[in-house]
Amino acid sequence: MNNTLNLIESNGQYLADSREIAELIGKRHSDLIRTIKSYIDTITTNAKLRSLDFFIPSTYEDGKGELRPHYLLTKKGCEMVANKMTGEKGVLFTAEYVTRFNEMEHHLQTGYSQLSPQLQHMIRLEQKQNEQDKRLGKLEDNLSIDSFQQNVIQKQIKKRVYEIRDRYDDSPEGTRRLFSSIYRNFRDAFAVPSYRDLRKLDFEDAKAWIKTWRPLI
Repeated sequence: MNNTLNLIESNGQYLADSREIAELIGKRHSDLIRTIKSYIDTITTNAKLRSLDFFIPSTYEDGKGELRPHYLLTKKGCEMVANKMTGEKGVLFTAEYVTRFNEMEHHLQTGYSQLSPQLQHMIRLEQKQNEQDKRLGKLEDNLSIDSFQQNVIQKQIKKRVYEIRDRYDDSPEGTRRLFSSIYRNFRDAFAVPSYRDLRKLDFEDAKAWIKTWRPLI
C-alpha cells in the first residue's frame, strides 16, 4: 500500500487524487468513486452546501488511452472520507492527509512571506476582490425573481393548467381548483409564500417543475 499522498495545486488550493486515496486506504478505486457519488447525492439535497467544496469531478487517461473518471478531493473532502473510516486504516489516512495539507499550507504561507510588500498587497487585494465577488454571487442567488420572471412563471402555470384540465375537470370550478392546487404545490415545492418570492437561483428549476406538474388525486 502506498503511504504517501501527493497533493495537486489548483486555483490556489491543494487537492488530493481519489486514485491515490484509494491506494492509501486499501480500497478499490471504483468502490471509492461510488462512495463519493453517494456523498455528492446527499450534499446536493442541501441548498447551502456545494459538492465542489468537497469533491471535484475530473478524468484521466488510462493505459489504453481511454478517459476514466476520478475525483480531486479538497481538505474537506478528505475529512469526509476519513470520518467514515474506522480502525488502523482510518487513523493512518487521517494522519497522512492532515500532515500533507498542513505541509503544503505552511509552504504556501512561507512562500507568501518571502514576496515583496508590493506583491503581498496585490495578492491581498485580489483575495479581497474574490471574496467580495463570492458574497455578491450569493446575494444575487438569494434575490427574488424580477417582474419579467414573475410574468414567465405565471404564464407557464396558466399554460400547464389549460394543458391538463381536460383530463381532470374542465368546468370553471374544476379549473379554479387546478389553479389553487398548482400554486399551493409550487409554494410547498420551493418553500416560498408566493411564486413572486421565488429565488432567481431556482427560476429554471421552477419552469421545469411546472412543465411536469400534475395534481395529487
